Amino acid sequence: MQQPSINMTKVEVNQAQEKFSELLALVEQEQERIVIESKGQVIAAVISRADLKRLEALEDAGDVADFRRAIIESNGESYSVEEAIAHYNELHGTDFTVDKILND
Repeated sequence: MQQPSINMTKVEVNQAQEKFSELLALVEQEQERIVIESKGQVIAAVISRADLKRLEALEDAGDVADFRRAIIESNGESYSVEEAIAHYNELHGTDFTVDKILND
């Protein structure tokens, strides 16, 4: 699958505030990525919805790969949610429970 050509524009935060609607038009119409800086440090980015969906798909694919790897590494062993939480509590000195996690 061929990746689309992506342009990136860097702007200082004050310029971004002044020209926000123009920058949004670039993002929407040209699929431009806008990187907002303050004193030379990147503080934010504005991307199109389509670009965000592509990034989310990549993230989801990574999660699936991590899950598959965990299954392979478990050698067929399985644990209940309660066992996993108890082990986590042991390692980290916490007192999570399924109820606390679901009701918070």
